[in-house]
Amino acid sequence: MRKIPESNSLEKEIKKLLELCKKDEQDKGERRSYFNEPVPEEEMKNWEERNETKIPESYKDWLRFSGKCRIAGNTATFWGPSEFHSDHVPEGLVVIGEMIGDGEVICFSKSDGVFARVFEGKTKEFDDFAGVLKEIIKLMDDKPILSNERYLELLQKLREKRERENQEK
Repeated sequence: MRKIPESNSLEKEIKKLLELCKKDEQDKGERRSYFNEPVPEEEMKNWEERNETKIPESYKDWLRFSGKCRIAGNTATFWGPSEFHSDHVPEGLVVIGEMIGDGEVICFSKSDGVFARVFEGKTKEFDDFAGVLKEIIKLMDDKPILSNERYLELLQKLREKRERENQEK
């Protein structure tokens, strides 16, 4: 398993994410996540100089953990600087990954480093990359309120109640 660098601001989120990826693979019976090697500091610095834009520090902490990665199938994919782009998003945004596999992208703002989920013209903002990871964790960790068995049991009780009410009429 990939090692989390010391003093990484995302340590808590990365640990939870790795735990959920492991559980996902056990549940699905297949490898659905990978985390490539970290991005060298020099590569980050070169991208910033070429693009006259700072990579937000919280995303640099992610890149120090993993370059390109895939999380739980199509839940999320993130890239290193060589794959960043600004296609099909509002001006001033840099696309660093995708979520949900439906065309939704994750970006950061060149001007203030704020992160955003962008889909069909709508955005949801996050102050830092930890917020993005928390969103992914929430997607992966949401459990159904009712088990399928309990749902069917309650549905049957509702049907029986309606039948009784109809008979009483």
